[in-house]
Amino acid sequence: MSAPDRGWFDSVATDYARCRPRYPDAFFAWMAEKAPARHRCWDAACGSGQASIGLARWFSHVDATDLSPEQIAAAEQHPHIHYRQGAAEHSDLNNGSVDAVLVAAAIHWLDVDRFNREVQRVLRTGGLLVWLGYEPIQGAPEALQAWLNRLYHERLDPFWPPERRHVNNCYADLSFPARDQPIPKGLNMTQQWTQSDLLGFISTWSALRRAGQQVDGNDQARSLINNLSDELDQIWPKDSERLVLRLPLMGRWGRLP
Repeated sequence: MSAPDRGWFDSVATDYARCRPRYPDAFFAWMAEKAPARHRCWDAACGSGQASIGLARWFSHVDATDLSPEQIAAAEQHPHIHYRQGAAEHSDLNNGSVDAVLVAAAIHWLDVDRFNREVQRVLRTGGLLVWLGYEPIQGAPEALQAWLNRLYHERLDPFWPPERRHVNNCYADLSFPARDQPIPKGLNMTQQWTQSDLLGFISTWSALRRAGQQVDGNDQARSLINNLSDELDQIWPKDSERLVLRLPLMGRWGRLP
């Protein structure tokens, strides 16, 4: 993440670690297969380590860096992972020292040109670069899905930061430093969420946090924050404690020459 965003990510570190979903092992198995070797991987802008833990199953050593010390402190520890505070644009890794680089749900926060130069420096010949993200929630019952779609695309639209457009474009409008392909179709984060789980995830959205900061003197933001829990309670299926929801993975990948 870039420096102006650091304070925001510091403040939500615990919620990120608790409420953000984990990526599926099928994605990491695919990534390991595409990498030229599995000795060392860099998880850039790792946040609280949701992707780092998945990488650790497949790579012998994972360097996980994030600008936010609070995010690093909230990360789950693992013997294969070396967490360290640091900017993605300046990793302090040695030249040609890693087999693969992953940036998960964060490329839109970075200085992409500087990050690309750093990737080209630290990746070995033929090394793998993956930009990973995910699309909005799918698979909910009709009434809940309509509520989620309207919340994401309409009601929160005034509050999303400008960088969100890159996510909505599946990062296609950002400069990738090699010939690239889209992430394979059919990879999903599949969650069995309670109503509380879903509300916790929504509460980590940057748009909702920004709306919360604008509550004073902003009737639209105040109404949105106050009503979400009650609205969700009204449309949640009464016969289901948990629902199976999907967040399809998206992104771009390629090997550097």
